Amino acid sequence: MSKRKQPVADPWPEQILPKLVTLASVPPAGDWHYEIKFDGYRFTARIREHVTLFTRNGHDWTNRLPRIAKELAQLGLTSGWLDGEVVAQDEDGRPIFHPLQGAFSSGQTDDLVLFVFDLLYMAGRDLRGEPIERRRALLQSVIERTPLEHVRFSEAFAVDPRDLLANVCAMGMEGVVGKRAGSRYVSERDGEWIKLKCHNRQEFVIVGYTRAAGGIGSLLIALHDEADELVYAGRVQSGLSDRKLVGLRARLGDLQRDTSALARVPALRKGLDVVWLDPQLLCEVKYAEITPSGRVRHGVFEGMRDDKPATGIGREG
Repeated sequence: MSKRKQPVADPWPEQILPKLVTLASVPPAGDWHYEIKFDGYRFTARIREHVTLFTRNGHDWTNRLPRIAKELAQLGLTSGWLDGEVVAQDEDGRPIFHPLQGAFSSGQTDDLVLFVFDLLYMAGRDLRGEPIERRRALLQSVIERTPLEHVRFSEAFAVDPRDLLANVCAMGMEGVVGKRAGSRYVSERDGEWIKLKCHNRQEFVIVGYTRAAGGIGSLLIALHDEADELVYAGRVQSGLSDRKLVGLRARLGDLQRDTSALARVPALRKGLDVVWLDPQLLCEVKYAEITPSGRVRHGVFEGMRDDKPATGIGREG
């Protein structure tokens, strides 16, 4: 009797970059699955002998999330790659962005939660070429067989996406993510995953600040254009509370430079005392609109973004 051949394992990927999401204004036609858009930091989790948690730009932050790493190790996977979002939650369980920066800065991350929404590799099988429905079904079975407090499955909702978005916005959350039925997982922005937002909000590069009695009056922000040049996007003052300013002053002090990193220096209001900075840091800004001249209107500082690189950050949409 011939011996049954053992299946050959797929090559093990040492690194997987996350699949990127495209901003959309309305739900597209066709068959799509919709989940809540979590207001947090994107992470991929590599499980093989031990757990490693990577930020969106590939930095190892495992030591910053010891509780989540410990719970992922309890899933019992011999090898695996997962994709998800680490969030802070309010008393009602809604994701809130503001506490994330403080949690990571202070090292107090035990209350953060990882919502996982995709399974890319498991037990010798590369699943990225499989339809999303199969990947998520396998992921859900893995999560449900070992209930964990700080690692949870991101549910999809079989409802009209317009109704879902309206309810999500009414609850004060960020929006929803749509994923085309049958879509594969590729580490790029291919339009197969979209996001519908409740508010205009995105990351901006900090290129300077204006001086004030408290040290910082406003932040000067910018975005990269199609030629990868930094273009001025306005000033942000709202949202800069005294507590946030304390942390900002410490971080911006080492980035001072003599000249602007912008492709074209803007004509600022007379009397403003500007300090230019190396364009290394990102902040999250909520705004009413971006004008035809590229300036943010009614911008509100939401917090810093340490999980993404400042390079290549441009206007969404």
